[in-house]
Amino acid sequence: MKIEIDTNLYLELISEVHAPQIFNVVEKNRAHLRPWLPFVDTMQNVQFAENFVNGTIRRNKEGTEYAFVIIAGDEVVGRIGLYKIDNLNRVGELGYWLAESHQGKGIVTRACRTLINFCFSDVGLNRIEIRCGTQNTRSKAIPEKLNFRFEGVIRQGELLYEKFIDLNLYSLLREELKL
Repeated sequence: MKIEIDTNLYLELISEVHAPQIFNVVEKNRAHLRPWLPFVDTMQNVQFAENFVNGTIRRNKEGTEYAFVIIAGDEVVGRIGLYKIDNLNRVGELGYWLAESHQGKGIVTRACRTLINFCFSDVGLNRIEIRCGTQNTRSKAIPEKLNFRFEGVIRQGELLYEKFIDLNLYSLLREELKL
């Protein structure tokens, strides 16, 4: 599945062919991604990336997540997805990361807008949450730009490299959608 964001920018549902590309992006961006993402240290080779992708594909098929790569031109530059989908309550968690060289171009904001529309219209969600480290300035700017409501801080909400970090919790309801 491919979803166009705009000219030369789109989301593509993760498949096996993306594993080497995901590994390469992580490899080139370790220092940039590590402060916020728990999998960076464990993704040491393409085999790990393949296993990571296969787990993602399984969860995509089960309907518990929709994970995409972000493609600019013909290059994988990041990942975005709806995770921890609760189909009973129609809630999911939006997560994203982007190569450092592609930051500052509005790519994640546009990708989130596109995925939010997909989640509300095609998946049938009523609520989307974004959780990000309280110190992750770039990540928390995204929900603020997209009219998510700040709901509070989840104290020690994530274990990241043997240290608990606090998370900001943002949400957007279908009825609040103003993209």
